[in-house]
Amino acid sequence: MAILMRPYIPSKLKMMGVADLRNTNEGRMLHLIRNRQPISRIELARATGLGPGTVSIVVNRLLAAGFLTEGETSPSSGGRRAKYILMNAEKAYAVAVSIGVRQTAYAISDFNGRVLSQRVKPTGKNATTFLRDLAKEIHAHIETVYPHARFAAIGVAIPGLINHPEGRLILSPRLGWEDVPIRQILEKRLHLPVYVENDANAAALAELWYGPLPASGNQSILFVLVVEGIGTGLVLGDELYLGTRFGIGGFGHMHMDPRGPRCSCGNVGCWEAIASDEATLARFRKAKPARSHEVRSMQDLVGLAQVGDPDARRELLYTAEMLGKGIRGLAQGLAPEAIVIGGEITAAWPLIEPKLKAAMRSRYFIPGVSLPVMRPASVERPTLFGAIPLALLNMLRSTRQGQSHRRKPRGAVSTSHSNPTRK
Repeated sequence: MAILMRPYIPSKLKMMGVADLRNTNEGRMLHLIRNRQPISRIELARATGLGPGTVSIVVNRLLAAGFLTEGETSPSSGGRRAKYILMNAEKAYAVAVSIGVRQTAYAISDFNGRVLSQRVKPTGKNATTFLRDLAKEIHAHIETVYPHARFAAIGVAIPGLINHPEGRLILSPRLGWEDVPIRQILEKRLHLPVYVENDANAAALAELWYGPLPASGNQSILFVLVVEGIGTGLVLGDELYLGTRFGIGGFGHMHMDPRGPRCSCGNVGCWEAIASDEATLARFRKAKPARSHEVRSMQDLVGLAQVGDPDARRELLYTAEMLGKGIRGLAQGLAPEAIVIGGEITAAWPLIEPKLKAAMRSRYFIPGVSLPVMRPASVERPTLFGAIPLALLNMLRSTRQGQSHRRKPRGAVSTSHSNPTRK
């Protein structure tokens, strides 16, 4: 399963060469090993469909690079006993950052993708000041809790339009940020490679990394992230599809209702102006102003609905219907195998699932043929968890291309190969 994030390359220059095939095979191996470890070479060959010789070449290369380790041998069936393969969790650590409109979360992960710690702080209004303070806090956390760990990269998920090659946020109407050199600010203070991605794309990557493995070994996923706005991420052929250098994901601004509310983009009746968390909460407060103090967040509204509150249920069901209608149009055009929805509204999945599926009805969707599977996200914070493989997979790709990490400047994050101290 090829899951490696590829840097933006103009479509006319995209060609499958030896290096691309090598990265594809390595990505497939690592993802399978993560999910099924310990696993033998024979089991890897069966799962990937690759020949035993190809599997051995890829595994030996990853072992030599230190990404994998060999564990105990399997029971003998009469021939040579096979050795089990595992991820080398201590190979490299990553910092994952998810910048939201109101809150920003950051986490520390080992190479196995396991979150070791995470923290949350309010998002500041001034982008530069906030990012500098965030970098200072992350640095202090690493130096205190993981003083001997080798950190390889930082992944950042943020809502808005991203210039991928530069790691720059072009515009985020929800945050009120414009032209922010995120990579430059964070790299200057943390001395690690920084990879920046749109939050919905990061969420889709989280599903690819932490979600269920398809039996086919190949998948296409439409991820719909419902937060203050609505974003979409698309996985095609087991790779996150970025489109142009600025990415895709602006389906939240599809026009749905000419009489609808004004959207952050300046138009009226956009999908996210009708079916986002912010839109749902605004409807509830407008219909029941005396109850506004009860619903400060989508989590509050979901909680009310779960105890049977009719007003809360009504708004969630209307949002689910509008989400379903928007998804139906996208799914008919993109034909994904699976549709994954992330966000706090999914805590009310038993309530909203029937309405979502009802809104998806179409003669175009035939059960068992063209009807996509629909499910909630596999992790509670998909944007934060998506920033982990964003960092780790880009680090792996850079390593395979022969790029060395920077030397540690005075006062920078430790890059020692010693085992980290965990608390």
